[in-house]
Amino acid sequence: MRRHSSRTRIRRGAALAFEACEARCLMAADTGHMAVGMNLENVVDWSPAWTFTDAFKASRPWISHAFNTQTWGTTWDAATAPTLDLDANGNVRSLQTWMQNGVPMKQFAGTLMFNSLGGGYAGGTYRAEWDGTGVVTFGFDAVVTASGRTAAGRNYADLRVTPTDSGIYMRIEETSPADPVRNFNVWMPDWNGRSFVGERWQPGAAFSPFHPLFLERLAPFTTLRFMGMQETNTSDIVTWSQRRDAADIRQGSGPEGTPSEPVANGISVEYMVALANELDADPWFNMPHMADDTFVRNFATYVRDHLEPGRTAYVEWANEVWNFGWGFEASAWVAEQARAQRLDPDYGQWIVTGREAKRDFDIWSQVFVGQTDRVVRVAAGQAANPWIVEQIVANMGGAYDAIALAPYITFTDEQRAGYTAATTVDRILADARTNVATSLQWTRDHADLAARLTTQLGRPIRLVAYEGGPHLDGRGAAYQSAFYAATNDPRMGEIYRDYLKGLDAAGLDLYVDFQFTGQAGAAPWGDFAKLHRMDEPLAAAGNYNAVVAAANGSLWGVTPPPPPPPPPPPTLADVSIASAAIIEGHSGGKWLTFVASLSATPTTTVTVSWTTANGTAKAGSDYVRGSGTLTFATGQTEATLRVRVKGDRAREADETFRVVLSTPVNARLSATAAIATGTIVNDDGRLRSALFAALAGPTTTTKQRRR
Repeated sequence: MRRHSSRTRIRRGAALAFEACEARCLMAADTGHMAVGMNLENVVDWSPAWTFTDAFKASRPWISHAFNTQTWGTTWDAATAPTLDLDANGNVRSLQTWMQNGVPMKQFAGTLMFNSLGGGYAGGTYRAEWDGTGVVTFGFDAVVTASGRTAAGRNYADLRVTPTDSGIYMRIEETSPADPVRNFNVWMPDWNGRSFVGERWQPGAAFSPFHPLFLERLAPFTTLRFMGMQETNTSDIVTWSQRRDAADIRQGSGPEGTPSEPVANGISVEYMVALANELDADPWFNMPHMADDTFVRNFATYVRDHLEPGRTAYVEWANEVWNFGWGFEASAWVAEQARAQRLDPDYGQWIVTGREAKRDFDIWSQVFVGQTDRVVRVAAGQAANPWIVEQIVANMGGAYDAIALAPYITFTDEQRAGYTAATTVDRILADARTNVATSLQWTRDHADLAARLTTQLGRPIRLVAYEGGPHLDGRGAAYQSAFYAATNDPRMGEIYRDYLKGLDAAGLDLYVDFQFTGQAGAAPWGDFAKLHRMDEPLAAAGNYNAVVAAANGSLWGVTPPPPPPPPPPPTLADVSIASAAIIEGHSGGKWLTFVASLSATPTTTVTVSWTTANGTAKAGSDYVRGSGTLTFATGQTEATLRVRVKGDRAREADETFRVVLSTPVNARLSATAAIATGTIVNDDGRLRSALFAALAGPTTTTKQRRR
């Protein structure tokens, strides 16, 4: 159990004043109707979303294994297994050994990808690469077909993956504390002729870290709400140092992480902003409920400086502070603050929520001073009871721009009481259609409140839906399977369309559906996914198609624009390296310099790995083996590397070795000049070559020297 009281933030004074602020606006839908966005699922290994081209980014936090050296049995997260020793980026630094009942035990570190999806993920050849010294194995759906080291010195394994419910299993069995295995990538199979191998994304890279199909199916939506991806409901973040950042080896944590990685800190702001920019969508961020002022300020500053012009950032404090269900930790935290401050039990929850939201929103306004039209501050409440958001905003001093609700299609207790294992899908769908009217009335009630607040503040207060859609939660009852079948019945798609039309007519400015992807199968909490597989045939995806129709305007009778052509591959500069030669010399050695070049001036940092390879010259006796990374800063088109050449007095032919370029980032290898030849020119007696003469310059006769 988390001790929230130990993370209480320092309070400021309670006095509130209505702000005088710059005019703000929401991005209007091009159709003249409500804009339509989408909530994104948590980044977890059991999600069917192909979020990243590098599947490891969505892998499970490290699981500590106890390996019995006598029985060869392995126990996952055994009580006797120590937690794993990890660095700041999530790499395993070392593995431990210990005695248990007289038996030597070894620690392994395991992780999973695409687990528990019934095989609903991409099959084919995956490419795993990593740095360091140790033993890494793969299993479950993955079979190693080739392994070794790349020219750049990275370990690799080619994996033949045949999808089942098990997914891909990866395990570290040994690692060198001096050179631990680290920096894992597991690139997904080629897609439409594009290979992702070698694409190690960092902010500013010329390529996308997101899978093309993920982007394609998310493209219709104008707003992306990252509440799930941020692990908002279970977030442990207090300080900026606890955040997930772009350098971390994975970008998800799951609701509770694992015993070795228990901190839930979600996806990094760098990836969220990159996704919004790539899709020309407005991001919706949720501030962690325990985050301190420095975290909020740094987060807002990054968004201000990196979100592309024309994009609007929605910001919300926590999520559903009225919800005391399992996993909604902000509600309990707020209640604890209210008790500690001895606030009125009927109003304390909303007083604290309003103050905390205002505190964070004021920081966003300070960061965006002079451009606050780029930010929409959202105060969210409960759909069935507009009184809640009214109480919250009463404690915000006007520091908000929109109020929000989640007008789900829900079922009454009376309806549920009449359902049994024999209840038909027809009856459930009929009740769902009837219940749409309740969702629309909730929306109209909030629209009336928004109108009153607009009058009170003298500026527009908009109405948005932070979530919505069918909410058929079986709660483990006998009718749970019927609820799931009804959710995915083609007729639900028609109900969905009528529901969306009604929300638009009721006054919503923005509807953000819940949610994009999710596991298939009946579950107590219901099925909210618009897609159960990333590559699901869309002809049968009725609910997804309904939301897309609202997004592209066809639901309102507007002719949707043709789908955009796939973006052309980024134009990358070619990186090449020129051959070089040096006169051998007799002793002490010399440095042979090679020049690598880019065919175009780079607009971001370019790196490329290099290593030497033997020819007629041998490493150790003729030259010193070398490897490393060349870096081209923005605007720099040349970089040099040096290889040490050893001299001798042997009469021999000229000798050669190679310098091989590999693994470029933000560039591509030249098709003809990615390998250079280094020539060691003999300078001993009769075997001197013509190349020696060229390097030595014109000869001088004895007679000429005497003049």
